[in-house]
Amino acid sequence: MADVTHPGLDVVLTATDLATTNAVRFGSTDSGCSRYGTITEPIHVTTAVAAFAAYPALLPALERTFTFQHRDGHSQQHTVLLTDGGVYDNLGLSVLEPGRSPHHTQHIYDLPFIISCDAGLGELALKTPHFMLGRLSRSFATVHRKAQDTARARLHEWAASGRIDGFALAYLGMKDDRLPAPPADLVPRSAVATYPTNFAAMSQANFEAITTRGEQLMRTVLPMYLRSVR
Repeated sequence: MADVTHPGLDVVLTATDLATTNAVRFGSTDSGCSRYGTITEPIHVTTAVAAFAAYPALLPALERTFTFQHRDGHSQQHTVLLTDGGVYDNLGLSVLEPGRSPHHTQHIYDLPFIISCDAGLGELALKTPHFMLGRLSRSFATVHRKAQDTARARLHEWAASGRIDGFALAYLGMKDDRLPAPPADLVPRSAVATYPTNFAAMSQANFEAITTRGEQLMRTVLPMYLRSVR
């Protein structure tokens, strides 16, 4: 994780420890958990990604033992059971919250402006599930949607209170006809909105469609957000 390709760039991947229900953050500068302290061993990108993406419904949790250095200076090994970081914070915004205390986290960032690209689908299609699996799936989607709404609201609260200067937010499921000035070669919503969460190998075409649309959306909405900051 320490081998970043761009000097000065901090990378943080968040996993959820099912044992403590705390976040375990793997970072290019530091890794750790608020309950245990800082991880002393080097962290491989593969470990961080496997933990970060262990979607509970499809993939097993990752059990690992790390040596943690506590804030009082002593070190101790703890075993964590890691699953998808989205269980704890799906948008990954909590690590960027202004005013975080160094007594509780290794990751503190004084950011005046936050740029966030959300892979959310946008408005869900109308469904009326009557059987158990359909009801459970729809219930999970509802809880997830409201958690996302709450996380997005935090951005507005931070900006309104002056804790940050402003933010820009785009999500892959934005409707194309609502974009203020879409580029001529815009990757359409239909090309990415139905991409499945099945962890199968991603084709180059799908990878390019998702990443290109994300960049296009952000470049489209960013000037609008910047004007509102000025």
